Amino acid sequence: MQTQFNFSGKVVVVTGATGAIGMATVRRFHQAGAHVIAAGRNRDVLAGLREELGGRCDVLAGDIADAAHRQAIVTQAAERGGMDVLVNNAGLTKTKKPTDDTSLDEFDEIIGVNLRAMYALSLEAIRGWTAREHHGVIVNVSSPGAQRAHRNNAIYDVSKGGVDALTRCLAVDFGRYGIRVNAIAPAQIPHSHTPNVDPSAALGLPLPRHGLADEAALPVLFLASAAASFITGHVLPVDGGLLAQLRTAAA
Repeated sequence: MQTQFNFSGKVVVVTGATGAIGMATVRRFHQAGAHVIAAGRNRDVLAGLREELGGRCDVLAGDIADAAHRQAIVTQAAERGGMDVLVNNAGLTKTKKPTDDTSLDEFDEIIGVNLRAMYALSLEAIRGWTAREHHGVIVNVSSPGAQRAHRNNAIYDVSKGGVDALTRCLAVDFGRYGIRVNAIAPAQIPHSHTPNVDPSAALGLPLPRHGLADEAALPVLFLASAAASFITGHVLPVDGGLLAQLRTAAA
């Protein structure tokens, strides 16, 4: 069974690697034997990851919305033998604002990071895989907001709805090449390293607590692994039961 979760010799790209979920995901793949390319905005956090994990970890600082940064990720993966797994975790999350106060510039910024950049990097990975007849894997990070609306967070939810649709479309279009595409939808998991979290915000969940970053990272590892070899086109809720209920007590 352990061989299904062995990523030795694999090259795994994780975007958004300087957030809590991204860092946990980088560590999990590294522990499983992968060479990890960690991409994110926070240079200090990336430097710490590189020092912590050593030779099987490359770090790239930049904005995922920047085409040059995405190309640098693809180039770095090619230099390591070619990408095997892409984890699209980068995203803007601090997006709450009354919907009628939002601007089209804000819409473009959030969609640009959360959806457009994911679309572009995924296609770059897929083109590389089809060219070398490689069975690559993509795991996207979505949100329950793709299926149930947050209050005053319309642009974010629209972007994550696009992530869910993209996950299904890529799975359907490229499954014939042996390429798998899935997503997780984490909720109630603090995204920062020093979260200022109100514990009462999780009391309406069937599991009445906040999740841990590692509890999102492990499902990513599973979906990328041989244990999920016949799973594609699905979004796995990692949400303490949030989507299973009609509404939370707070609502």
